[in-house]
Amino acid sequence: MEQLIPSSTVGVKINEWYKYIRMFAVPDAEILKAEVEEEIKHMKEDQDLLLYYSLMCFRHQLMLDYLEPKSLNEERPKISDLLEKIESSQTKLKGVLEYYCNFFRGMYEFDKKDYIKAIRSYKIAEKKLALVTDEIERAEFYFKMAEVYYHMKQTHVSMHYAEAALNIYKGQKTYTVRRIQCAFVVAGNFDDLESHEKAIPHLQKALKDSKAINKHKLIGASLYNLGNCYYKMKEYGKAAEYIEQAVSLYENDKSDLLPHTLFTLTQIYFKMKDIEKAFILYKKGIEKAQAINDDVLVAEFNYLKALYIDSIDKRTVFRTFSVLKDNVMYPDLEELALDTANYCKEIGQFENSTTFFAVMVDARIQIQRGECLYEI
Repeated sequence: MEQLIPSSTVGVKINEWYKYIRMFAVPDAEILKAEVEEEIKHMKEDQDLLLYYSLMCFRHQLMLDYLEPKSLNEERPKISDLLEKIESSQTKLKGVLEYYCNFFRGMYEFDKKDYIKAIRSYKIAEKKLALVTDEIERAEFYFKMAEVYYHMKQTHVSMHYAEAALNIYKGQKTYTVRRIQCAFVVAGNFDDLESHEKAIPHLQKALKDSKAINKHKLIGASLYNLGNCYYKMKEYGKAAEYIEQAVSLYENDKSDLLPHTLFTLTQIYFKMKDIEKAFILYKKGIEKAQAINDDVLVAEFNYLKALYIDSIDKRTVFRTFSVLKDNVMYPDLEELALDTANYCKEIGQFENSTTFFAVMVDARIQIQRGECLYEI
């Protein structure tokens, strides 16, 4: 008779697998995943352990989809299918499993840019955080909270969580990727606080560290964020320099981040009054956005054309604003409405400028009221 492996033994190996996932160590994570799957075949039945395994498969896929272009992932299982399998399980989630399920679901919603749903899931997970004894896992949670609150322009809340995460990661040599990502969030928050000079050193170090570990996605993100910071400082030439490097890298890697990066570069060239170059980038960018079915980005590209090429086509501009509202993307709406108002003022269309300033103010109010959206 076959000697069955205790589920606790497999559980220890899943914990080890998760350690490599959090470090973005793909080869080691793949090896541990294969070992776990082999041991499960010879394991004493344990429904909780099987659910923990399913959750880790879900988290493993999130790691792969973050690190590698989607075009290379076509043979991998879809994250939505893995999530459906977990949530259709007859086993009632409890304790730490409930934490992981909601935490990972929040990460999934964040990747879809559904930030409100992400925060709701994270908030449920946070209620079980006291059950998590692993310090690195707590840092992981703090980082994800910092990330999503940054995107919702809840700047001080984001900074609070980012500081908590960094205080843990600083003492861990093997978590370079997360330290770099924390630097992005901290720098982004400094940008939102109009303290751009404080953001630059964080981004320069992030670029240096990204090159040291040769992670193209992080190198590209460092270049993009540096360019975006200089863009906010109105140093458009320097901004274009960095973002063009990011575009080149993303083109070589066939990254799904390319369309958004092209959008920012297009904005910069319109601001520099290089309409010919900007229009070439517009055509290239909207084609890329359509190819990945990103309706929001397509609308934003159409907005640029409506503003700078079509002499302020208000119908298209407001159509884009409606798309952003429908997707609860008030930070984007605030930025574009302010850009539109300033451009109208610059060319002497003061009535239109006043109209768009009002849209910007309303978007800012929605951002400030944002906490009300997260009640469960």
